Amino acid sequence: MDFLARIWPALAGRDTAATAYQDPAWLLAWARHLPASCEPLVLAVLEKDQPVAALALARELARDGRTRITPLSYPASEQIRPVGESEEAVSVLIHRLPGLGDDVVIADLPDHSILARQAHGWWGDPNSQTLYATVPLPVDLAALSRSTRREHSRRRRTAQALGDRVGYRRTSTRTELLAAFDALDDLHQRRNALRIPTPHAPDLNLPWRDVLEECADIAFIATLTLDAQPLAAQLCLATATRAYSLITAMDPAHRDLSPGHALLHCLCDDLTEAGYTALDLGRTTASDGQRSYNASHGATYGRPPAPTPPRSC
Repeated sequence: MDFLARIWPALAGRDTAATAYQDPAWLLAWARHLPASCEPLVLAVLEKDQPVAALALARELARDGRTRITPLSYPASEQIRPVGESEEAVSVLIHRLPGLGDDVVIADLPDHSILARQAHGWWGDPNSQTLYATVPLPVDLAALSRSTRREHSRRRRTAQALGDRVGYRRTSTRTELLAAFDALDDLHQRRNALRIPTPHAPDLNLPWRDVLEECADIAFIATLTLDAQPLAAQLCLATATRAYSLITAMDPAHRDLSPGHALLHCLCDDLTEAGYTALDLGRTTASDGQRSYNASHGATYGRPPAPTPPRSC
Protein backbone atom coordinates (compact mmCIF):
# COMPACT_ATOMS: atom_id res chain seq x y z
CA MET A 1 0.00 0.00 0.00
CA ASP A 2 2.88 2.33 0.80
CA PHE A 3 4.52 1.51 -2.55
CA LEU A 4 1.28 2.33 -4.40
CA ALA A 5 0.90 5.60 -2.49
CA ARG A 6 4.48 6.89 -2.58
CA ILE A 7 6.48 5.21 -5.35
CA TRP A 8 3.92 4.15 -7.96
CA PRO A 9 2.83 7.74 -8.86
CA ALA A 10 6.33 8.67 -10.05
CA LEU A 11 6.66 5.50 -12.13
CA ALA A 12 3.23 6.05 -13.67
CA GLY A 13 3.96 9.73 -14.29
CA ARG A 14 7.06 8.89 -16.31
CA ASP A 15 5.29 6.19 -18.33
CA THR A 16 3.70 7.85 -21.37
CA ALA A 17 1.79 4.65 -22.21
CA ALA A 18 0.15 4.34 -18.78
CA THR A 19 -3.65 4.39 -18.82
CA ALA A 20 -6.23 5.46 -16.25
CA TYR A 21 -6.21 1.84 -15.04
CA GLN A 22 -2.66 2.43 -13.79
CA ASP A 23 -3.66 5.54 -11.84
CA PRO A 24 -2.60 5.15 -8.18
CA ALA A 25 -5.97 6.44 -6.92
CA TRP A 26 -7.79 3.71 -8.85
CA LEU A 27 -5.44 0.95 -7.67
CA LEU A 28 -5.39 2.09 -4.04
CA ALA A 29 -9.18 2.20 -3.95
CA TRP A 30 -9.46 -1.40 -5.17
CA ALA A 31 -6.66 -2.50 -2.81
CA ARG A 32 -8.58 -1.09 0.17
CA HIS A 33 -11.70 -3.02 -0.83
CA LEU A 34 -10.21 -6.44 -1.54
CA PRO A 35 -12.07 -9.33 0.11
CA ALA A 36 -10.64 -10.76 3.33
CA SER A 37 -9.06 -13.67 1.45
CA CYS A 38 -6.94 -11.31 -0.71
CA GLU A 39 -4.01 -8.99 -0.21
CA PRO A 40 -2.39 -6.46 -2.56
CA LEU A 41 0.98 -7.38 -4.01
CA VAL A 42 3.44 -5.32 -6.07
CA LEU A 43 6.05 -7.03 -8.22
CA ALA A 44 8.82 -4.49 -8.84
CA VAL A 45 12.01 -4.49 -10.91
CA LEU A 46 14.96 -2.73 -9.32
CA GLU A 47 18.06 -1.15 -10.80
CA LYS A 48 20.66 -0.06 -8.25
CA ASP A 49 18.04 -0.64 -5.55
CA GLN A 50 15.61 1.79 -7.22
CA PRO A 51 12.26 0.66 -8.70
CA VAL A 52 12.18 1.11 -12.47
CA ALA A 53 9.04 -0.91 -13.27
CA ALA A 54 6.19 -2.43 -11.30
CA LEU A 55 3.05 -4.51 -11.77
CA ALA A 56 0.13 -4.22 -9.32
CA LEU A 57 -1.34 -7.59 -8.35
CA ALA A 58 -3.61 -9.27 -5.82
CA ARG A 59 -2.87 -12.55 -4.04
CA GLU A 60 -5.78 -14.73 -2.95
CA LEU A 61 -5.62 -17.74 -0.67
CA ALA A 62 -8.31 -20.13 -1.92
CA ARG A 63 -10.23 -22.53 0.30
CA ASP A 64 -8.22 -25.45 -1.06
CA GLY A 65 -5.00 -23.79 0.13
CA ARG A 66 -3.82 -22.78 -3.34
CA THR A 67 -2.72 -19.21 -3.98
CA ARG A 68 -4.13 -17.33 -6.97
CA ILE A 69 -2.51 -14.25 -8.50
CA THR A 70 -4.55 -11.75 -10.52
CA PRO A 71 -4.03 -8.13 -11.56
CA LEU A 72 -5.09 -5.67 -8.86
CA SER A 73 -8.62 -4.40 -9.70
CA TYR A 74 -9.27 -7.37 -12.01
CA PRO A 75 -11.88 -8.11 -13.39
CA ALA A 76 -13.08 -4.50 -13.14
CA SER A 77 -10.02 -3.15 -14.92
CA GLU A 78 -8.99 -3.49 -18.52
CA GLN A 79 -5.68 -2.70 -20.23
CA ILE A 80 -3.56 -4.55 -17.65
CA ARG A 81 0.09 -3.48 -17.86
CA PRO A 82 3.03 -2.56 -15.64
CA VAL A 83 4.28 0.99 -15.24
CA GLY A 84 7.82 1.66 -16.42
CA GLU A 85 7.40 -0.94 -19.13
CA SER A 86 10.55 -1.85 -21.06
CA GLU A 87 11.75 -5.04 -22.76
CA GLU A 88 14.30 -5.77 -20.02
CA ALA A 89 12.00 -4.98 -17.10
CA VAL A 90 9.08 -6.96 -18.50
CA SER A 91 11.38 -9.94 -19.08
CA VAL A 92 12.18 -9.90 -15.36
CA LEU A 93 8.48 -9.67 -14.48
CA ILE A 94 7.59 -12.55 -16.78
CA HIS A 95 10.26 -14.77 -15.21
CA ARG A 96 9.09 -13.98 -11.67
CA LEU A 97 5.32 -14.19 -12.18
CA PRO A 98 4.97 -18.01 -12.26
CA GLY A 99 6.64 -18.33 -8.85
CA LEU A 100 4.21 -16.01 -7.06
CA GLY A 101 1.36 -18.49 -6.71
CA ASP A 102 -0.18 -21.77 -7.76
CA ASP A 103 -2.47 -20.09 -10.30
CA VAL A 104 -1.33 -16.93 -12.10
CA VAL A 105 -4.03 -15.25 -14.19
CA ILE A 106 -2.81 -12.30 -16.28
CA ALA A 107 -5.52 -11.40 -18.80
CA ASP A 108 -6.81 -8.36 -20.71
CA LEU A 109 -3.36 -7.24 -21.75
CA PRO A 110 -3.35 -4.47 -24.39
CA ASP A 111 -2.50 -6.23 -27.63
CA HIS A 112 0.25 -3.71 -28.45
CA SER A 113 2.04 -3.93 -25.08
CA ILE A 114 5.43 -5.46 -24.37
CA LEU A 115 3.88 -7.54 -21.57
CA ALA A 116 1.32 -9.04 -23.97
CA ARG A 117 4.00 -9.92 -26.51
CA GLN A 118 6.32 -11.51 -23.98
CA ALA A 119 3.50 -13.29 -22.11
CA HIS A 120 2.33 -14.79 -25.40
CA GLY A 121 5.88 -15.85 -26.15
CA TRP A 122 6.23 -17.64 -22.82
CA TRP A 123 2.77 -19.10 -22.35
CA GLY A 124 1.30 -19.10 -25.84
CA ASP A 125 -2.08 -18.10 -24.39
CA PRO A 126 -4.22 -16.44 -27.09
CA ASN A 127 -6.58 -15.13 -24.39
CA SER A 128 -3.84 -13.07 -22.75
CA GLN A 129 -4.09 -10.42 -25.48
CA THR A 130 -7.15 -8.28 -26.03
CA LEU A 131 -8.13 -5.89 -28.80
CA TYR A 132 -9.38 -2.52 -27.57
CA ALA A 133 -11.56 -0.19 -29.62
CA THR A 134 -10.59 3.48 -29.62
CA VAL A 135 -12.61 6.37 -31.04
CA PRO A 136 -10.36 9.24 -32.14
CA LEU A 137 -11.85 12.62 -31.24
CA PRO A 138 -13.33 14.55 -32.88
CA VAL A 139 -15.23 11.84 -34.76
CA ASP A 140 -14.53 12.11 -38.48
CA LEU A 141 -18.04 11.57 -39.88
CA ALA A 142 -16.81 12.02 -43.45
CA ALA A 143 -14.61 8.92 -43.05
CA LEU A 144 -17.58 6.70 -42.16
CA SER A 145 -19.54 4.68 -44.68
CA ARG A 146 -22.55 6.23 -46.37
CA SER A 147 -24.95 3.89 -44.58
CA THR A 148 -23.38 4.75 -41.21
CA ARG A 149 -23.72 8.47 -41.90
CA ARG A 150 -27.39 7.93 -42.76
CA GLU A 151 -27.90 6.15 -39.43
CA HIS A 152 -26.21 9.03 -37.60
CA SER A 153 -28.52 11.51 -39.30
CA ARG A 154 -31.60 9.40 -38.55
CA ARG A 155 -30.76 9.11 -34.86
CA ARG A 156 -30.07 12.84 -34.56
CA ARG A 157 -33.42 13.63 -36.17
CA THR A 158 -35.15 11.29 -33.73
CA ALA A 159 -33.52 13.07 -30.78
CA GLN A 160 -34.26 16.52 -32.19
CA ALA A 161 -37.94 15.60 -32.64
CA LEU A 162 -38.16 15.01 -28.88
CA GLY A 163 -36.87 18.52 -28.22
CA ASP A 164 -36.32 19.51 -24.60
CA ARG A 165 -37.59 16.13 -23.39
CA VAL A 166 -34.09 14.74 -24.06
CA GLY A 167 -31.24 15.78 -21.78
CA TYR A 168 -27.55 15.00 -21.34
CA ARG A 169 -25.18 15.59 -18.45
CA ARG A 170 -21.73 14.51 -17.30
CA THR A 171 -20.86 14.39 -13.61
CA SER A 172 -18.24 16.72 -12.20
CA THR A 173 -18.47 16.11 -8.42
CA ARG A 174 -18.33 13.09 -6.10
CA THR A 175 -21.96 13.58 -5.08
CA GLU A 176 -23.11 13.67 -8.71
CA LEU A 177 -20.96 10.62 -9.53
CA LEU A 178 -22.44 8.46 -6.77
CA ALA A 179 -26.01 9.49 -7.59
CA ALA A 180 -25.41 8.75 -11.27
CA PHE A 181 -23.91 5.37 -10.39
CA ASP A 182 -27.09 4.40 -8.56
CA ALA A 183 -29.04 5.22 -11.73
CA LEU A 184 -26.57 3.28 -13.88
CA ASP A 185 -26.85 0.29 -11.53
CA ASP A 186 -30.63 0.35 -11.87
CA LEU A 187 -30.43 0.51 -15.68
CA HIS A 188 -27.90 -2.31 -15.73
CA GLN A 189 -30.10 -4.56 -13.60
CA ARG A 190 -33.18 -3.90 -15.74
CA ARG A 191 -31.31 -4.45 -19.00
CA ASN A 192 -29.72 -7.70 -17.86
CA ALA A 193 -32.64 -9.18 -15.92
CA LEU A 194 -33.54 -11.56 -18.76
CA ARG A 195 -30.14 -11.84 -20.44
CA ILE A 196 -27.57 -14.62 -20.07
CA PRO A 197 -24.37 -13.07 -18.65
CA THR A 198 -21.42 -13.04 -21.05
CA PRO A 199 -17.85 -13.78 -19.89
CA HIS A 200 -16.84 -10.10 -20.09
CA ALA A 201 -20.05 -8.60 -18.70
CA PRO A 202 -19.31 -6.10 -15.90
CA ASP A 203 -19.99 -7.45 -12.42
CA LEU A 204 -21.78 -4.76 -10.44
CA ASN A 205 -21.64 -6.93 -7.32
CA LEU A 206 -18.04 -5.76 -6.95
CA PRO A 207 -17.55 -2.78 -4.57
CA TRP A 208 -17.91 -0.25 -7.37
CA ARG A 209 -19.63 2.46 -5.32
CA ASP A 210 -17.00 2.36 -2.56
CA VAL A 211 -14.20 2.50 -5.12
CA LEU A 212 -15.74 5.41 -7.03
CA GLU A 213 -16.18 7.36 -3.81
CA GLU A 214 -12.39 7.19 -3.34
CA CYS A 215 -11.34 8.03 -6.90
CA ALA A 216 -14.01 10.48 -8.03
CA ASP A 217 -11.31 12.82 -9.40
CA ILE A 218 -10.58 10.43 -12.28
CA ALA A 219 -14.10 9.08 -12.92
CA PHE A 220 -17.29 10.44 -14.43
CA ILE A 221 -20.66 9.16 -15.59
CA ALA A 222 -22.42 10.54 -18.67
CA THR A 223 -26.20 10.15 -18.66
CA LEU A 224 -28.88 10.56 -21.33
CA THR A 225 -32.37 11.31 -20.02
CA LEU A 226 -35.93 11.39 -21.36
CA ASP A 227 -38.36 13.53 -19.36
CA ALA A 228 -35.63 13.69 -16.66
CA GLN A 229 -35.52 9.87 -16.38
CA PRO A 230 -32.26 8.05 -17.25
CA LEU A 231 -32.28 6.36 -20.67
CA ALA A 232 -28.60 5.38 -20.79
CA ALA A 233 -25.53 5.87 -18.63
CA GLN A 234 -21.82 5.35 -19.23
CA LEU A 235 -19.12 5.14 -16.54
CA CYS A 236 -15.66 6.27 -17.64
CA LEU A 237 -12.22 6.86 -16.18
CA ALA A 238 -10.17 9.74 -17.51
CA THR A 239 -6.63 11.02 -17.91
CA ALA A 240 -5.88 14.54 -19.11
CA THR A 241 -6.76 13.84 -22.76
CA ARG A 242 -8.23 10.33 -22.92
CA ALA A 243 -11.39 8.72 -21.51
CA TYR A 244 -11.88 4.99 -20.87
CA SER A 245 -15.37 3.49 -20.91
CA LEU A 246 -15.98 0.82 -18.27
CA ILE A 247 -19.73 0.21 -18.00
CA THR A 248 -22.63 1.21 -20.25
CA ALA A 249 -26.28 0.51 -19.43
CA MET A 250 -29.48 1.32 -21.31
CA ASP A 251 -33.20 1.25 -20.56
CA PRO A 252 -34.61 -1.78 -22.41
CA ALA A 253 -38.04 -0.16 -22.53
CA HIS A 254 -36.74 2.50 -24.96
CA ARG A 255 -34.71 0.35 -27.32
CA ASP A 256 -36.48 2.01 -30.25
CA LEU A 257 -34.67 5.27 -29.46
CA SER A 258 -31.20 3.61 -29.67
CA PRO A 259 -30.21 5.24 -26.34
CA GLY A 260 -26.70 3.76 -26.34
CA HIS A 261 -25.87 5.27 -29.73
CA ALA A 262 -27.51 8.58 -28.77
CA LEU A 263 -25.49 8.77 -25.56
CA LEU A 264 -22.28 7.98 -27.42
CA HIS A 265 -23.04 10.82 -29.88
CA CYS A 266 -23.43 13.27 -27.00
CA LEU A 267 -20.41 11.97 -25.09
CA CYS A 268 -18.07 12.22 -28.09
CA ASP A 269 -19.21 15.79 -28.78
CA ASP A 270 -18.87 16.71 -25.11
CA LEU A 271 -15.39 15.20 -24.72
CA THR A 272 -14.17 16.84 -27.94
CA GLU A 273 -15.30 20.23 -26.66
CA ALA A 274 -13.54 19.54 -23.35
CA GLY A 275 -10.24 18.86 -25.13
CA TYR A 276 -10.11 15.07 -25.08
CA THR A 277 -8.43 13.38 -28.04
CA ALA A 278 -9.69 9.79 -27.68
CA LEU A 279 -12.41 7.66 -26.12
CA ASP A 280 -11.43 4.07 -25.38
CA LEU A 281 -14.50 1.83 -25.69
CA GLY A 282 -12.85 -1.09 -23.93
CA ARG A 283 -12.24 -4.72 -24.78
CA THR A 284 -13.80 -5.95 -27.98
CA THR A 285 -15.32 -9.40 -28.31
CA ALA A 286 -16.12 -11.30 -31.46
CA SER A 287 -19.71 -10.06 -31.26
CA ASP A 288 -20.84 -8.62 -34.59
CA GLY A 289 -23.17 -6.29 -32.69
CA GLN A 290 -20.35 -4.80 -30.64
CA ARG A 291 -18.07 -4.39 -33.63
CA SER A 292 -20.89 -2.70 -35.56
CA TYR A 293 -21.56 -0.40 -32.60
CA ASN A 294 -17.86 0.55 -32.40
CA ALA A 295 -17.57 1.00 -36.17
CA SER A 296 -20.46 3.47 -36.17
CA HIS A 297 -18.10 5.99 -34.59
CA GLY A 298 -14.97 5.12 -36.54
CA ALA A 299 -13.30 3.07 -33.82
CA THR A 300 -9.81 1.77 -34.55
CA TYR A 301 -8.06 -1.31 -33.14
CA GLY A 302 -4.48 -2.15 -32.29
CA ARG A 303 -2.85 -4.99 -34.16
CA PRO A 304 -1.86 -8.09 -32.18
CA PRO A 305 1.77 -9.21 -32.56
CA ALA A 306 2.50 -12.24 -34.72
CA PRO A 307 2.05 -15.54 -32.85
CA THR A 308 5.15 -16.97 -31.21
CA PRO A 309 5.61 -20.72 -30.53
CA PRO A 310 4.71 -21.38 -26.85
CA ARG A 311 7.47 -22.13 -24.37
CA SER A 312 7.15 -23.63 -20.94
CA CYS A 313 8.04 -21.49 -17.91
